[in-house]
Amino acid sequence: MKLTLTLAVLFAALTVVATDARPALAADDDDAPSFKKRGDKEKDFMERVGTAVVKAARTKPVELEMADYKVEPVKDKKDRKDVKITMNWKGGITKTKVQSDIVIHVDTSKDKEWEVLNIDYKDNNKISITKPNTGKIQELIKVFNRDVK
Repeated sequence: MKLTLTLAVLFAALTVVATDARPALAADDDDAPSFKKRGDKEKDFMERVGTAVVKAARTKPVELEMADYKVEPVKDKKDRKDVKITMNWKGGITKTKVQSDIVIHVDTSKDKEWEVLNIDYKDNNKISITKPNTGKIQELIKVFNRDVK
């Protein structure tokens, strides 16, 4: 009985580790960007945002760098903008070059405190057998919208 219980606990622990059931980024992580406090250096902020999205989408990306970003108004929608970020990175195991296209839909009605409404993600990773983790990407909305003191 004792051995069975020990094996059950061990199996449960391994299942949690194998499925990586933790949030993409902790809300209290100092490195996680918040759109409530973007700071002065927009390019650096956008690179941190793009990096966070790629890390949430894929298991072990390496050598991440931002290729480009644009903040564009949304046609016919007042106080809405799309933040378009292009990130280049390599797969941690395959070392294959990948390009990610990220669109973050934001409400800009408060000039200093934007609110993230949604995140769209796609990449050209043809080697991975798994799709981008949309659940972790969507969890980032809360992280990006948290108040920072």
